[in-house]
Amino acid sequence: MTGLSDASARGVACFEVLPLGRCEEEARQLPEPAWLTVTCSPKHGPDRTIEVAKRLRALGHDVTPHIAARMVRDRDHLNNLLDEMAQAGVHDVFVIGGDVADVAGAYASAGELLPHLVEHPRRPRTIGIATYPEGHPKIDDRTLAAALEHKSRFATYVTTQMCFDPGTLLTWLREARASGMSLPVMFGMPGIVDRRRLLEISMRIGVGPSMSFVRKQHHGIRKLFTRSQGTADELYDALAPSVRDDPELNIEGFHFYTFNQLVDTWRWERGKRYHGDLAQGSGKFSG
Repeated sequence: MTGLSDASARGVACFEVLPLGRCEEEARQLPEPAWLTVTCSPKHGPDRTIEVAKRLRALGHDVTPHIAARMVRDRDHLNNLLDEMAQAGVHDVFVIGGDVADVAGAYASAGELLPHLVEHPRRPRTIGIATYPEGHPKIDDRTLAAALEHKSRFATYVTTQMCFDPGTLLTWLREARASGMSLPVMFGMPGIVDRRRLLEISMRIGVGPSMSFVRKQHHGIRKLFTRSQGTADELYDALAPSVRDDPELNIEGFHFYTFNQLVDTWRWERGKRYHGDLAQGSGKFSG
């Protein structure tokens, strides 16, 4: 399984939305199709994610639903999810463990679900997995490294957890490449999001070291409570040269965590794309 092989296609962007609130309204306002990823809510589970993904697909967007392994009840549940995706023309899936305490069925982690998924007759063409350059608040680094090695056998691409420090992302990626991880990588970074919400979510998911970087870059905590365009600009500008000029790192582009501020993030990204020097991406992974 490979990602985009043509370097001219690097710089592809995907936009993560939450399956609640105004995400569909925002998606309708986009003037052209985009690659949207839909998270899996701990409250509503993968069924809500697939419902929203189908409606976004009907609007013409290229959609990737997240499936949380811990919330898949059994093989029949997995069958239903994949059948609905295939019928809607959704051919990419992002598999995570899931932030819920109780396991609903037989799959306690993404690594346990993936082997069943890749053998399924209606498996999607491409499969994404998550990785954590700054570690995970509930999983030690050695376990994380082993999990990534295992999950990579079944995946098409990797997306990093949201990070604010370009140095952390690039260091992690170089080390991952040295250890043999060859999948294309999407760098996860914040979109144009209210800074209070960004800080709240970051603390919850354990993005600690890079929050120190943000404070340093913005000269104090006060500026964390303004719009996040400064952070997004700095990250994009720091990472774009590696996306464009370092094919050995195999960075396909950016995964923007929008927290449903989709339109603002999309407009900002298009401004950076068309007024910067990053190659104009032509689409996402072709499995």
